[in-house]
Amino acid sequence: MNTSSIALQPDLVERVHRITKSKGDTVKDFVNQAVRERLEQLEDQELKDEVQAFERMHPQLVKQYLGQFVAVHEGQIVDADVDFEALFLRLEKRLGDVPVLIRPVSVEPTPELRAPGPRLERSAG
Repeated sequence: MNTSSIALQPDLVERVHRITKSKGDTVKDFVNQAVRERLEQLEDQELKDEVQAFERMHPQLVKQYLGQFVAVHEGQIVDADVDFEALFLRLEKRLGDVPVLIRPVSVEPTPELRAPGPRLERSAG
């Protein structure tokens, strides 16, 4: 595992030490968790941006990729295939572990997903 030294601003160092001392955490664990959470937030935003790009491109995608899965990365179509798994494996090999939106292209821009709701029944009492 690669490790790096990162210099924090003095006011942040003081706050981190105060919080970790009161919570019983180590500074290392605290900083790693904070960075992990921030990266997840940024990756979530990247995927939201890819969804917006997909929706903007939808009319053109229907003309060119109807019935296929498309991969959107950095606002661009980077690959497409009728086979989701084949597309996923190619992207993983080519791009690595980065956020990429893979969506089916259908006439409707956002496929509606439905799940059965809870069913209420009258008890026999």
